[in-house]
Amino acid sequence: METNNRVNVIIQSLDTHSVESVSMALSAAKALKNLTFDEKFSLTKALSDIFYHVHHTGSTSMPKLAVTTEKLIARFGADMIPYLLEEILVADTESAVYFSKSLARNGVAGIDFILAKLDDHRENDHDLINIMQVFSFFKIPEVVKAIPTLLKTSAHSNHQVTAMGLYSVGRLVQKLRPTAFSEELRSNMFDAVFRFLSNPQVLVRKNAARTLGKMLRKGLLSTENEQKLYKTFLSIAGRDEHHNWDRAFIVRREAEDFLPYFCQSSLYNRQYSQSYKILTKRLLCANTYHFSIDAPLIAKKIEGGQFLIIRPHILSERIPLSVCGWNRDQGAVDIVVSAVGKTTTQINAMEKGDFFEDVVGPLGERSVLPTTTGTCVVIGGGYGTGAIIPTAKDMRALGNKVIGIVGARQADSLIMIQELNQACDEVMITTNDGSSGLKGMVTDALAQVLEREKVIYVLAVGPVPMMKAVSEMTRPLTINTYVSLNAIMVDGTGMCGACRVTVGGETKFACFHGPDFDGHKVDFENLAKRQKMFAKQEKMAFDNMHI
Repeated sequence: METNNRVNVIIQSLDTHSVESVSMALSAAKALKNLTFDEKFSLTKALSDIFYHVHHTGSTSMPKLAVTTEKLIARFGADMIPYLLEEILVADTESAVYFSKSLARNGVAGIDFILAKLDDHRENDHDLINIMQVFSFFKIPEVVKAIPTLLKTSAHSNHQVTAMGLYSVGRLVQKLRPTAFSEELRSNMFDAVFRFLSNPQVLVRKNAARTLGKMLRKGLLSTENEQKLYKTFLSIAGRDEHHNWDRAFIVRREAEDFLPYFCQSSLYNRQYSQSYKILTKRLLCANTYHFSIDAPLIAKKIEGGQFLIIRPHILSERIPLSVCGWNRDQGAVDIVVSAVGKTTTQINAMEKGDFFEDVVGPLGERSVLPTTTGTCVVIGGGYGTGAIIPTAKDMRALGNKVIGIVGARQADSLIMIQELNQACDEVMITTNDGSSGLKGMVTDALAQVLEREKVIYVLAVGPVPMMKAVSEMTRPLTINTYVSLNAIMVDGTGMCGACRVTVGGETKFACFHGPDFDGHKVDFENLAKRQKMFAKQEKMAFDNMHI
C-alpha cells in the first residue's frame, strides 16, 4: 500500500501541460527504487502522456523533458515494451517517435519483440509503417538482423510501406559502423534496394536513392556495384550515352536527392550545392538584362545549345531560357532575359543577391556541329544573339572559320556584340533603320556572306520569321541549316508534350529532341500558330501582374 501511494502521489500531481509539473514528476520518479511491475506500468502510462503534449505547450523545454521521459521509461526494462508498441500503433506521427525511441533504448530485447510481432500486423498497412519505423531508432549493431525482414516487407503493394522500409534501412546504414554489415548482407541489401530505383512512385525512388547513396558513402558497396550505381545515376540525370525516353521517366530535379550521397569531400559537396543566387546582373538594352546564376551542377554539364527552365518565385510559371555562357570553375551559368511577358518581367525585377526558386537543366540536346571544317555562320536575332555564342566558340575550337551575324531594329537594341566578337572571326551587324552596320535584315548580311564564302553550316536563333527566312535562303544551296525552336514548354523533359513541333512530317518535342532542328524540315507555319495559342492568357497575366 505504501509503494502504491508513492507512485500515486507523482501521478496525481502530474500536469502534462505544465513544464514545471513535468520536471518535478520526472525528478520524483527517478528517485524511486525497487519498483514493482504494477508501479512501473502505472508510471509509464502516466509519464508517456507527456509525449502527446510536447508540441502543444509552446515551451522549448518540453522536448528536452520528453527525452528524459524516454530514458526513464526505458530504465523500467523490457516489461514495458508491449505497452510501448501498443501506443506506437495508435499514436500520432510526432508522439509515435518518442514511444519508438523509448522502445529502441531497450536494445536487443526490443528488436526481438518487434520482429516477433511483425507478422501479426502484416494485414494492416498503418501498423506495418509504424512498426518498421521503430527499427530506424535503434543504434546497436544487433539491429542488422532486422534488415532482411525490412527489405522483404518493403516488397509491398502499398508504396508507403515500401518507402518506410527503405527509409529505415537507410537510417541504419547511416548510424551503424560498416563492420556491422557482413559481405553477404551488403550484397543482398544492394540488390534489393537497387530494384526500387525504377519504382513508379516518387517517394520510393527517393528513399531507394538515399539508401544506396548512404551505402556508397559508408563503403558498403563492391567495386562492381559502385560502377553499376554510377551508371544508373548518369541515366537518371539524363547524362548517359543513350538518347531514348528512359531518361525522361524521372525529372532531373528529383536526381538532386541522389547527388549529395556521392559526396566524399567538402569540395565535391560544393559542386552539388546549388543556391540559384543571382551573382551578377547588368543591363544590355531596354528591358533586357544579363544574369549570372550560381548553379555549379548545371555549369559542370551544360553544352552549347542546351537550355534551362526557370521559376523566379514560388508562384511563378516555369519558362525556358537559352544559356549564353557559363563558368565551370566558378559554378555559374549566364542567361539573357528580355521582358516580354509576366515571368520575364518578374525575373528582370530581381536584383543581385536574390535567389531563383527553381533552375532546372541542362535540358535538351547540344547543338549539332559540322563534321567537316569550313566557313560556318551563326545568326542571332534580338535575344538570340546570346544563345549563338556558345556554339560559335565550339565551332571555332574545331578549326572552323566562324562568321557571326546579328540583327536588331536599331543600334540601342543590339546586345552582347563584344562577346560575339570574341567568339567569332568576323561579326556583321544589321539594323532595320541603318543606325548601326548594314541597313536591312540578317538575310541581307547572309546574302553577302554567301556570295564570297563557301558556307558549310548555318545556325539561326531568334524570331520565327527570321529563322524561316534564313532556312529558305540556304535551302537551294543545300547548306546544313539548324534553327532553335522556342516552342511553348511546360516540364522540359518530353513527358507533357506541350512543345510538340513538326519536323520532316514527324512530331518531335522541342525540349527533348531539340531545341535545334534541321531548318529545312521544320513546319514554321505550325510553329507560329502554336506560339500564339495562349496570347490572350499571356496578356491577361501581364496586365494583372504584381511584381
